[in-house]
Amino acid sequence: MKKNKELIIDNLDCFAEEFTKVNLHGIKIKKAEFEECTFISCDFSETFFHSCRFIDCRFENCNLGLMKLTDSIVSGSNFISCKMIGIDWTMCDWKSLLSSAPIGFIECMLNDSNFFGLTLDRLVMKMCSAKDVDFRSGSFQRASFSNTDFKGAWFENTKLEYTNFTDATNTQINIQTNHLKGAIFSRDEALFLLETMGIVLVGLLALRLLMYPNHSRHSDYPLLCI
Repeated sequence: MKKNKELIIDNLDCFAEEFTKVNLHGIKIKKAEFEECTFISCDFSETFFHSCRFIDCRFENCNLGLMKLTDSIVSGSNFISCKMIGIDWTMCDWKSLLSSAPIGFIECMLNDSNFFGLTLDRLVMKMCSAKDVDFRSGSFQRASFSNTDFKGAWFENTKLEYTNFTDATNTQINIQTNHLKGAIFSRDEALFLLETMGIVLVGLLALRLLMYPNHSRHSDYPLLCI
């Protein structure tokens, strides 16, 4: 059932509803709950969602730039072809989730967003633009970051074990200050990582020894190239 913007109000409780071309630009919505809802071509740019819940929702072709999610819960939701510039994801309420289902971004523009210190293991971020995004001190283990542009993105003390960076670009990640065991990179991008550190690769074993000089077992080394 489709809904219009007049029905998106404070304290709203929706299940399996569809919202199309709703414009809430700059509007504040408090304590609204959306479960298994779909949002298509909506404009939530600069919308302030306070203490709201988005559970297993789907956003398609929406403008969510500078959207605020203060004390709001986002779980198991997917964003497809959305503009999501400048969102501070650290303002969400992650602690109230007993078991956080992975969220997914497909073909989204996420530039200048903030994921600092968050634990979002198994996050999906495919074919996105993630320029100047802050991933520092976060945990994104077993995430899928394939085909995403990370130009200017910040990684420091970031847990990226077994994360898939296949065909990602501009991944300027210091292999000595981040956790990359089992991470998967395309061969050219793995070489790029070393070149940015002034390292010349002469063999895969040399690369493994540089990253884990204290490990001797082959199974302890990350898979870097495909």
